[in-house]
Amino acid sequence: MRRRAFTLIELLVVIAIIAVLIALLLPAVQAAREAARRSQCVNNMKQLLLGLHNFESANGAFPKGVNQPFLNGLDQITGSDSLGSDQTEPFGPNWAIMILPFIEQQALYNASNVLGYPGWAGPYSVPGASSAPNASMYNMDWANATVRSTRVNVFVCPTDPNNGADKFFCTPSDASNYPQYAPKDQRTGAILTNWARGNYGAVQGATDPDHVMNGVDGLVSSSGHPYLPFPGVSKSGMMSLNFGTTIAGVTDGLSNTAAIAELRVGLGSMDIRGTWAIGLGSASLAGHAKNYNPTPNNKLGLPPGNCNDGGDEMQAGDVMGMLYPKAAQQGMGFNCSGGNFNSGGQSRSLHAGGVNVGFGDGSVRFIKDSVSQRVWFNLLVRKDGTVMSSDQY
Repeated sequence: MRRRAFTLIELLVVIAIIAVLIALLLPAVQAAREAARRSQCVNNMKQLLLGLHNFESANGAFPKGVNQPFLNGLDQITGSDSLGSDQTEPFGPNWAIMILPFIEQQALYNASNVLGYPGWAGPYSVPGASSAPNASMYNMDWANATVRSTRVNVFVCPTDPNNGADKFFCTPSDASNYPQYAPKDQRTGAILTNWARGNYGAVQGATDPDHVMNGVDGLVSSSGHPYLPFPGVSKSGMMSLNFGTTIAGVTDGLSNTAAIAELRVGLGSMDIRGTWAIGLGSASLAGHAKNYNPTPNNKLGLPPGNCNDGGDEMQAGDVMGMLYPKAAQQGMGFNCSGGNFNSGGQSRSLHAGGVNVGFGDGSVRFIKDSVSQRVWFNLLVRKDGTVMSSDQY
């Protein structure tokens, strides 16, 4: 008896049908995987919020966004970017270091030796000095190689592929090629390399951190001009340079005020954004609502050679523009007008359509990219006098 075989056409039809089915199924599988990753991201944020509240219970206030004793007594007029936001100058232990004992990382906290950070009581004898008195800054004991290179799972969102255990800010190669942009041990001049990545920032407010240092409202500049946007309205968040609020200081209410927000890891190893142990804007401090960086995941930015205002205030001179010329199109725009200042870090993520934000009451909500500038501003500020309902975002 003769057996009938498949013809070539029949075989091709079957293969085509299988291919169509796979094509139809793949988006659903990818969506399910992203849902699981986003759920893990939310759980991470809830653990961090719990750690923040446990810190507050033990200390009477939330941790400082970054502890910089040399900023004591300064404000948005007497201080400046160069004092509080320069990655090559001294910076102290940040909020993430300080809550380690409260998120089951006591051993790592012990290794950080934050008590080896006496800093300088300040204020500066000459307000607005261009650089910190490095010889007095024994501030890098806490940033030893063990601490800064350790990937802490609760600080990383699984949706972001750039936060792997082999991904660092400032590699030894970077230290060799771009030493002028690298963090340094102020005692020896040695460059501090291999900083592990992270995806969450304490909310400094709705403007640059130096405008709200020590908890000031950031209303006017040194020339008396009002800080924008929304002049006359406080721009102070829950944790910023040398400041951590009390619960009573959140007069808008904890359920109306963002405490932490997502950050995307930088586009490459010289992009400081998303670095958990560095207390600088966009590394582990979030919050911006200026007109040129108004809302989450915005794609505002200007091409290299014309980088004055647009996206995050990542002023790493020509290096950023040279290495990442299409940053804005990738939702990671930056200002590259010069200097090493890292201040205005917008909340960014790779979740479709928005970012996860952790509020002072311990809840985590998804804020859409389409949120208005004013509503986003109100969420970031702890005492702007506006109480909102969830249907506004």
